[in-house]
Amino acid sequence: MRSVSSGALCLLLVVVRFSFALENRRPNQPAEAKARATSIADQIVHALCGKRVALLGEPPMHGFGNTLEFKVEVARRLVDECHYNAFFIESGAYDFLNIQKALKSGRTVTVPMIASAIGGLWATREVEPLIPFLLEKARGGVLVLGGLDDQLGRGTYAQRQMPADLMEYLQGDDKVQCLAILQKHTLWQYSSDAPYSPKDRALILGCLDKIELNLSLPRDGDAREYELAMIENLKRSFARDFKHDVPFGVDPNTQDFNDRDHSMYMNFRWLMSRLPPDSKVIVWTATSHAAKDLSGVPGQEKWVPLGSYIRREFKGEAFVLGVSAYSGTYGMARQPVRPLASAPANSLEGQAFINGDSDTRYLDASQIRTFGSILARPLGPDFKTANWSDILDGLVIFRVERPPLFSGK
Repeated sequence: MRSVSSGALCLLLVVVRFSFALENRRPNQPAEAKARATSIADQIVHALCGKRVALLGEPPMHGFGNTLEFKVEVARRLVDECHYNAFFIESGAYDFLNIQKALKSGRTVTVPMIASAIGGLWATREVEPLIPFLLEKARGGVLVLGGLDDQLGRGTYAQRQMPADLMEYLQGDDKVQCLAILQKHTLWQYSSDAPYSPKDRALILGCLDKIELNLSLPRDGDAREYELAMIENLKRSFARDFKHDVPFGVDPNTQDFNDRDHSMYMNFRWLMSRLPPDSKVIVWTATSHAAKDLSGVPGQEKWVPLGSYIRREFKGEAFVLGVSAYSGTYGMARQPVRPLASAPANSLEGQAFINGDSDTRYLDASQIRTFGSILARPLGPDFKTANWSDILDGLVIFRVERPPLFSGK
């Protein structure tokens, strides 16, 4: 057997050690990426555990797959580890009111009911695991579920069954006529020859007034609070149609945003008033709604988001988490995949990845504040210059985003 010289042996050891070091420095190894993501989730759960309201934002396109997967993990951990006892989402209030009513009366609530209530924006493979989790916790009385929006969604209880349920409070011709009037709208049975008009809205509001009057009459049971909440939401939604009273100089889109977010806050307050004292609430929504303040964001200076009302009420007990991406792609339901331009070096996202090879970065409030006014895009695909610490309490940034996998694909 040929002996190996000491010099050759040393060289061999150096090569082996160098190869081992390279293997362990690969930035895209699944185990390493998962460990980093877990570490960031740990930081966020730790930051949110002592808060009363955790606003989990996402870009308003609702088309980031990594973001949705991450939010699901954080939401589940906040419930399991930090004893959050309510989950409110930027989806229609109506289905969730029906779910609350069903749970209270002992009727069956199913996974499809929760999925339908959450709606098509989040009908993705990434969000799927959250649905049975929410159902299990709601059935067990651990978690109260609520919708914040007053808009009507397709394929929901609100579209299919709510009109008939509300008509149980009318009799005779009123019942028949109002059912036809409301179903015409929820099923959108209008045409180019006979489009939705102010006359249609007036007929709907007249029916809602009749139902509300009968709901106010004495009746056994307390289920009426849910129907009354549905009526109030419908009235606020219809109030934004055919508006002619927008103040001079105010952009109609800004007015619509502000009215919708104020309506969401009214639903938030209604839901909070029915929770035990010191409850802890997850708010799942777009960052544009979650934001503490938007007055410093170009083009959104007059927007008044849901988060600003919550911040005013809960102060430091509320926490707004934003999400952004350095590069990648995104995809909204039924729309083509779109590219995200790589972040410029002078942006917040660019600075976050200027050193190191991590796949995900988390910036807390103090770190965001050190950047001052800087380009960033937590509020959409385009970069805007703002003091982001005025808007967010924390920011997760993915090096590469991807579209979500929509259910059925």
